[in-house]
Amino acid sequence: MKKRIKRSFSIHHWCGLIAGIFILVISLSGSILVFDDQIDEATFARESTLESPAQKLQIDNSYEWVRQQNPGWEIRIPSLPATPHDALHYELRQGQKRRWIFVHPETGQEQATVAQAHNRFTYFLLNLHYNLLSDTPGKFAVLLVGIVLLLLTVTGFILYRRSIIKVLTFKQKISTKSRRSFYSGLHRVVGVWALVFNLLMCITGISLAITVVNSALKGSSTSSISTPAIPTSIDAALVTIKSTYPDFEVMYVRFPKNEEGKLQFLGHLKEDPSYYGRIYSSVQVNYRTGSIETADFLREKPWLDRLLTVLHPIHFGDYAGLFVQLLYCFFGLMPGILSISGFVIWYSRLNNFNADKKGQVAVARAIR
Repeated sequence: MKKRIKRSFSIHHWCGLIAGIFILVISLSGSILVFDDQIDEATFARESTLESPAQKLQIDNSYEWVRQQNPGWEIRIPSLPATPHDALHYELRQGQKRRWIFVHPETGQEQATVAQAHNRFTYFLLNLHYNLLSDTPGKFAVLLVGIVLLLLTVTGFILYRRSIIKVLTFKQKISTKSRRSFYSGLHRVVGVWALVFNLLMCITGISLAITVVNSALKGSSTSSISTPAIPTSIDAALVTIKSTYPDFEVMYVRFPKNEEGKLQFLGHLKEDPSYYGRIYSSVQVNYRTGSIETADFLREKPWLDRLLTVLHPIHFGDYAGLFVQLLYCFFGLMPGILSISGFVIWYSRLNNFNADKKGQVAVARAIR
């Protein structure tokens, strides 16, 4: 047992020193990204709010204009208007570039254009969280940081296992006698309370990082984007989907990138568990004929596919309301707090060691 504790301490010590700053960055960025939708809504409230309410949604009145004005861009609608005062939001993609166009949902008239939406704060944070702003090397680094955080969580559990009951019953006190004792107690208490959440974030985060790294290794598609005209009615396709699948709520629209593509309507079934997420079921429509070709509902997939799919909403906490988001933000800060407190503990120990060494040298010189 003593050897196991010593080995766990050594792993915990060095993993924390090597990856501490990266864990702090990922912790802070992740805690803010919990509110990414709210931040974007507040930032672009003027562009996305209509002066006069729309009576109905007519995508046909704007899609073709958006397509012709933006050749070479992939076109999506990331969210349908939630209220009559919300503009219809188009997101255009070209590699890492993003362009946002807001139009009137009924008339199709342009409301505003954000030419460089990839420069917005939340997109910067997302890239920081996913790849540390370093593209493919950063994606590998984030995967390694996730593995290191998992090792820190497991070894931390081994080191502080006897304190778990005391911490959870609020019997573990944080000493204020010295800076080192304060941060040591803080490290223990925060580590215990964050144990389950950190494990959840590690497992879901590592799984997502593996997917991201795998996509990076495959490379992006070299085929050029040539979004085709849609001869049929997009609005009629929406009506057909609602009548065919009345429980399916469309949240997201992806338009074909080329002649071989499909018109995809993504969303969720109203009876699905909230932790499935908002846009992980889909209905595909033939854009030439307007007929439904396939319906891909998450709850009908094997359990492993369902498990892998829900990792994203569980990791980012976007499957429930504000209370869950606040919990994610609070617990998401804890790995960062552990990084800071762990560094202070190490630095204090290093200073004490150096002081003792200097004292021994002074004594030796005095004896001589």
